[in-house]
Amino acid sequence: MLEGSGDDGARARLQGKRVALGLVLFASVAIIGSSTMQIIPAVFGTGIRPIPDGLPGSSTRRCAEGVVRLDHALDRAVDGAGSGDFSARLRPEWDERSAVEGACSQSSEGLDAWASLARLRSAEEHLPPDGRGLLAPLRRDVLAHLPADLR
Repeated sequence: MLEGSGDDGARARLQGKRVALGLVLFASVAIIGSSTMQIIPAVFGTGIRPIPDGLPGSSTRRCAEGVVRLDHALDRAVDGAGSGDFSARLRPEWDERSAVEGACSQSSEGLDAWASLARLRSAEEHLPPDGRGLLAPLRRDVLAHLPADLR
């Protein structure tokens, strides 16, 4: 009789282990699935919402126009590589950085556009001149955040 109860205890422990492993597996799959749903759109640029067309003088329009000006200054600074300090080559446009960032902070689309511009600037600042071709996806990302009339 004791032998039978030992088998029942072993079966119960085995069943408990299976249930615990099932719960861990379920939680792992849920976390991986959730992460994938968040990462894939960011990596491939799907779901980008451009800054809405705004009225002249509106914060969304000031943000979009500011991002365009700062982007053009980045082009100029990279084209002049080797001719001095990178930050100095960004002037005078990047002196307005805080005003543009403030205008962009008024909407989620503006914040996304500002973040894409900041990523591009950081990459251009740290890559050697012959690595500029690697920046095409970052440049497309900046343009995708702009209203159609400013692309």
